[in-house]
Amino acid sequence: MTHAEEIFCAVVRLTQVQGREEFSRLDVRRQLRVESDTWLNGYTAIFQGMRSDHPGGAPGVGEEFAGVFRRVAHGRYVLTEKGRSLLGLLRR
Repeated sequence: MTHAEEIFCAVVRLTQVQGREEFSRLDVRRQLRVESDTWLNGYTAIFQGMRSDHPGGAPGVGEEFAGVFRRVAHGRYVLTEKGRSLLGLLRR
């Protein structure tokens, strides 16, 4: 599983299983059970690239996972329409 897939699966668990509307990077990292150093060195840039509103310079994550969530407040994110659509596809 790629880091983007792992991140999206963690977001699915947070939003669908735990019923959260919003989530943070820390929520995702804890859900994945990865240490801070591992997150910073392998996941944080991918997380950034998955945002619909990411600042320039984020790595490409592939069309499937690009733009699946957006920032709504400092450190707080929600699924976008694309993210909710992808979630619907996974349920099938």
